[in-house]
Amino acid sequence: MMRVLRFISGLRPTNLLALFVLAAGATPALAEPDLNVDGRVLTPVVLANVTAGVVNKTIALGGDVPTATHVVIQSSGSQPLLRDNAGLFQPWDRDLASLPDNGFVPAGDNLQFQVLNQDLSASNFPIKVTVYYRAAGVLKFGSFDVFRRN
Repeated sequence: MMRVLRFISGLRPTNLLALFVLAAGATPALAEPDLNVDGRVLTPVVLANVTAGVVNKTIALGGDVPTATHVVIQSSGSQPLLRDNAGLFQPWDRDLASLPDNGFVPAGDNLQFQVLNQDLSASNFPIKVTVYYRAAGVLKFGSFDVFRRN
């Protein structure tokens, strides 16, 4: 709980507002800022319904044109899992070259990652999600945590 409170106290006002909107069960209309090569900390997702387990993340591209998209998840105490191009998760060896293209396509200047859509009631929380895209020959990424409400 203290980690969560320290995290919340360190958020920028816009991210803090988005966190409260998510905790209330609403979907924010604004996309997260574009990803970068150093990694960006993204707004966490708080699930009100873990049995539905729907986790999506919309990223503003800032003019980038992605050539590939990737998703990796990791629960507390487990190895990272990569999302394959069929939407299934498999163990990942942490080799960035082994990440398969998930095929997410931009809509305008935004890119929506469809991370999870499954029953997460047996999962260990928080779940760390890292989203990646390749653009202009570089790999950009950002990470966020998924929490369960209660």
